[in-house]
Amino acid sequence: MNIDAGGRHSSGRSFRRLADEYTDFATGLRSEWGDEAPLPYEEFSGPYLELRRTLLEACERLDGHLRHVGNGQVIMAEVNVEAEHINTVNVTPTGQARA
Repeated sequence: MNIDAGGRHSSGRSFRRLADEYTDFATGLRSEWGDEAPLPYEEFSGPYLELRRTLLEACERLDGHLRHVGNGQVIMAEVNVEAEHINTVNVTPTGQARA
């Protein structure tokens, strides 16, 4: 049995890099938008501010999900390496399991 732990590690790093990029994007968006109401009428600015707040919260949740997936890929790579090592130690060159 041969497990591609390198692929999982690479995937985990890619998800983490994507999460970092997304964090930068969301941070820039938050600072660009600021806290002020950009619309002059209260009946428009209230719902618009709520929409922006909801979008920023969704960005933060997505960032967390991306990090979670990346961390999971790295953990699975480590588990796969251990499983491959155990299989290598417990199988004879002829492919028979050792007792």
